[in-house]
Amino acid sequence: MKSLSKTPVSLEQAQAIAQTHLRQSLNSFAELADGYFNAAYRLDLADGSTRVLKVAPLGQIRVLRYEKNIMQAEVGALRLVRQQTEMPVPQVYIHDTSRAILPAEYFIMDFIPGVSFWNLRKDLPESDQQAIERESGRFLRQMNQIRGQGFGYFAAAERFPSWPECFDHMLQGVLQDGQDAEIVLPLAYDDLLALARSKYDCLRSITTPSLVHWDLWDGNIFVDPATRAITGIIDFERALWGDPLMEVGFGAFGDNPHFRAGYGEDLLTVPGASTRKTLYNLYLYLIMVIECTYRQYETQDQETWARAMLAAALEKLKNETEECGG
Repeated sequence: MKSLSKTPVSLEQAQAIAQTHLRQSLNSFAELADGYFNAAYRLDLADGSTRVLKVAPLGQIRVLRYEKNIMQAEVGALRLVRQQTEMPVPQVYIHDTSRAILPAEYFIMDFIPGVSFWNLRKDLPESDQQAIERESGRFLRQMNQIRGQGFGYFAAAERFPSWPECFDHMLQGVLQDGQDAEIVLPLAYDDLLALARSKYDCLRSITTPSLVHWDLWDGNIFVDPATRAITGIIDFERALWGDPLMEVGFGAFGDNPHFRAGYGEDLLTVPGASTRKTLYNLYLYLIMVIECTYRQYETQDQETWARAMLAAALEKLKNETEECGG
C-alpha cells in the first residue's frame, strides 16, 4: 500500500546498510509493499541469507500522536516477546537511530518465510483456517500474560496508574489528530468524547497492565503453505500495556470463536465486556478513519469501510446498557 509515511530507500543506501551492519554485500533488494505505515525492504545477502529492513517515516512526515516512537516500541516488544513466549517472532539484529545512512530510524530483522494468512486463507480448507486461528490465539495468550508496571503505549514516556485514565488519554489523542486535520466525524468531537466517558465504569475492572499486540489480523500472521504451520507473527509497533480484550481476534473484524478457543479464555463473557469491546472498537475505527487523511492512501476502501464501522460502534455505544460488575 502506498502511503506518505513510507520512507523510500535506494539500492545504494541498502547496500551501505548491509555492509555497515551485516558486513555483507547485497545479491538483491526489493520493497515489501503490503504494510500501511513503515516501509519494509527485503535484503538478500551474499551468504544466501535474507533479512528485512524496516524504516520509520521521515521526521517531517505528520503522523498521529500515538505513532510517535512506535519503531522503538516494535523493537522492544519483539525482543521481550521473543524472550518470554513461544510466539514465533523475528529476531532483531540492529536498531539504528543515528540517521547516518538514512535520514530516518530503521532496524534489521529476520525474514519470515511463508505467506500471510490474509493472502493464503482463500486457498485453505476451513479446517486448516480454524487450526491457524486457534494457534494464533494460543500464542497471543502467552504474550498477553506478560505484565507491565503501568498502562500506556509500549514506547510512551508516560504510564498511567489506571486503565480508564490511560484509555481517556489515548482517545483524546486521536480525536485531537482528527480535529487538527479538520476531519468530519458522524458525531461532534465533544459529544463523541462525552459518550465514551459515560461508559468508563466498565473499564475500571482492568487493574493489571497486559502486553497487547493490538494489530494481530490475518496480514500479520505468516503461514507455511505446505505444512499450514504459523512461521511468524509480525508488526508489534502498536504494542501497549492495556486490556487484552483490545486484541482484534475478540471481534473488531468479526466474530472468531476458533481464536477464542485457542486463547483458552473467553474474555467476552465477563460483566462489562461488551461495552469495553465497543469502546475499543470505537477507538480503532477512529484511527482507521483519521489516518487515511494523514497517509493519503491511493484508494478510499479503508476509509469507506471504517466510517461504516465507526457509525455502527457509536450507535451500539449509545444503546449499551449492560451492568459492568465490580
